[in-house]
Amino acid sequence: MSSSWFYPEWPLSEYVATYILSDYSDGFVDGTTYMYPIGSAVLCFSLDQPAVVKEIGSGQIIKHLKFNFIHQFKQARFYEVIAFPARVLHVIFYPYGAYRILGIPQNCSFDEHGTSLSAILSDKIATLLNQIEDISYSNGNGVIKLVNNWLENQLIQRSKIDVSRVRHACSLIEMSKGNLSIKQLTTKVWLSKRALEYQFQEQVGLSPKFYSRIVRFNALLAEIKNCECIDWSEIVYKYHYFDQAHFIKEFKCFSSNCPSHLPKIRGIIT
Repeated sequence: MSSSWFYPEWPLSEYVATYILSDYSDGFVDGTTYMYPIGSAVLCFSLDQPAVVKEIGSGQIIKHLKFNFIHQFKQARFYEVIAFPARVLHVIFYPYGAYRILGIPQNCSFDEHGTSLSAILSDKIATLLNQIEDISYSNGNGVIKLVNNWLENQLIQRSKIDVSRVRHACSLIEMSKGNLSIKQLTTKVWLSKRALEYQFQEQVGLSPKFYSRIVRFNALLAEIKNCECIDWSEIVYKYHYFDQAHFIKEFKCFSSNCPSHLPKIRGIIT
């Protein structure tokens, strides 16, 4: 698999982190694919055929449509690949970006494996999807341009949507690497705990505490993934876990592996 990264210009760049154009024509290692919580929603555009996968563990067969909205998820997911498109464009939002641009409350009921864009946006996105269908699957840059223009138009149309408080809260959580208490957070953003919780659920799709847990895990993972010699006790202390048992529980929640298995999953997580 190879991937190319592209970045939108302002003001879209305040809500869309990046576009990732991935080529899967070489297949997958061991015929499996993995998804880890990143704290953001994703738009997924398959440029030729839809994906068909089997969830490892449940054995459920998931048949995706070509164009999907991938909502926030809270634990690692593992899939056996049955059929997959050669090229896929992923649009990675900032945590509050999908709500700001699409105008869809993120606490709605979404399919946990991906929801059809046509189902949630209907005629608002029909023209874009038809245009993508008409472009050769090899013309990834053309698709990115179409999607970028559509997102810019959606941003303008929903200019009255305000995510400033949640955006500020997310920034504070990220700067603290997920170690800011909810009490500290409410004080800094001038919101009650109840109001912060409500706005986070609506705009991010997670509670501020759960989002903080994801940020903390990804921060420590970025620190240790290339280290050959890791002092786990220091990691537990540095990232404010209660004890080693708490740390192991969190690690297994977000990666489905124990910390001792890190060498085996480094490539996958990267």
